[in-house]
Amino acid sequence: MHLARLLAGRGLDIAVLEKKKNFGDNAICTGIVGRETFGDFDLPSGSVTGHLQFVRMVSASGQTIVYKHPEPFASIVDRRSFDRDMAEKALAAGADIEIGTVVRDIRVDPDGVTVEASDRDGRPVRRTARLAVLATGHEQRLHKKAGLSAPRKSIFAAQAEVPSEAGGVTTIFIGKSIAPGGFGWVVPAGPGRVKIGLLTTGDPRAAFDRFIEAQGRALDPAVFSSPLGIKPIAQGMAARSVSDRALALGEAAGQVKTTTGGGIYFGLLGARLAAEAILRGYAGGDFRAAALAEYERQWKSALRKEIAVGFWARKIYAWLSETQVEALFGLARTDGIIPLIQKEGKFDWQSGLIVDLIRRTSVFDFFKSLSRKPAILERILN
Repeated sequence: MHLARLLAGRGLDIAVLEKKKNFGDNAICTGIVGRETFGDFDLPSGSVTGHLQFVRMVSASGQTIVYKHPEPFASIVDRRSFDRDMAEKALAAGADIEIGTVVRDIRVDPDGVTVEASDRDGRPVRRTARLAVLATGHEQRLHKKAGLSAPRKSIFAAQAEVPSEAGGVTTIFIGKSIAPGGFGWVVPAGPGRVKIGLLTTGDPRAAFDRFIEAQGRALDPAVFSSPLGIKPIAQGMAARSVSDRALALGEAAGQVKTTTGGGIYFGLLGARLAAEAILRGYAGGDFRAAALAEYERQWKSALRKEIAVGFWARKIYAWLSETQVEALFGLARTDGIIPLIQKEGKFDWQSGLIVDLIRRTSVFDFFKSLSRKPAILERILN
C-alpha cells in the first residue's frame, strides 16, 4: 500500500490486487511499531491506541524485570485501522485497489507482465502491466514464475485476541519452556482486551496451548475458545529480489526483523527504495533486472546487519539451556545493562545494541565462561 501510494502520487497507473476481502483481516501482529515510523514515512497516526515506555519481562521461573525507557519508544496500533489508513492513502494518491482478488498465475514476457486472478466472486480476472511487485508475505507460489527467489527459513507465530481484565503493561515471557527459540507476549489491545501470542521455532499450537495454560488464571476463560491465528514468518534475505519486470517487497523479500518477526518498518523502508528504483526505470523505459538492481543493493545494504545479527542472536538464545537462560535473565539486573539499553536501544534498529550487550557488559563474562559455544558466538566474543 505504501509503494502504491508513492508511485500513484507520481502519476503512474497502479493496481493493487489484494487477496483479503477486508483490510487488516487475519493480521497476526502485536501492533507494536517504532514511534519514528509515522514521521519517517509520513503515515497517519489515527490507528494508535497507546504508547510503550514500560515493558515487563518474565522468565520461565517467574523472575520479573520492569524496564522503563527514558521516553515512549514505540506505539501500539489497531492493525485493522492501520491497514485501512494505508489503503486510504494509496487510494487518495490515485491507486486502484481490487480487494478479494486472488492471483493465480503470473507470466513475464519481454514486453510486460500478465496476471491471472479471480475476483471476490470467483470470476476470472486478467491484468497486464509493465512491472509486477510481489508483496505476498510468506506466500511463495509466484516467486519462481516471476524469476525471483524467496527467503528459505521461517519461524512461527501464534496469537489470539481475548477479553482480559489484566493490567495494561506489555509483558514479554522469556524461556525455552515457554516458546522454544522465541518468546511469548501479552499486549494491550484496547479496553478489556489483550493480544496473547508467541514466536517459536517449534510447534506453535502446542506451545500456545502450554502458554495459556500457564497464564490462564490471569486471563478470561474465553481465551481457551478464542480463534487462534497461526502463520509462518520469513527469516533471512531472499537471494534474488529483482528480475526482469518484477521485484519482491516486504516479507516476500525477507525484509523482516529476525529478532521479533516484525516487518512493518523494514517493509516501509523497502517500499521507499523500490519506489525510487521503479521511477528511475519508468523514466528510462527500462524494467530489466539490471535497471532494478539498485533497489536490491540498497535495501540489503541498509538491512543486512540487522537481519544477520538478529538471526544469530536468536540462534544463540535457542542453543542455551533453560538454566543458562535463567542466569542470563538474572544478569539483566546488573549494573551497566539497563543503562546501556536505555541509551542505545532502538525499536527497529537492534543489531548495535545486541553486539554491545555481548561485548561490553557482564554478559560477555557469562558467555566466555561457557565450556561449549556456537562458532558464531566465538567470533562475536573474539
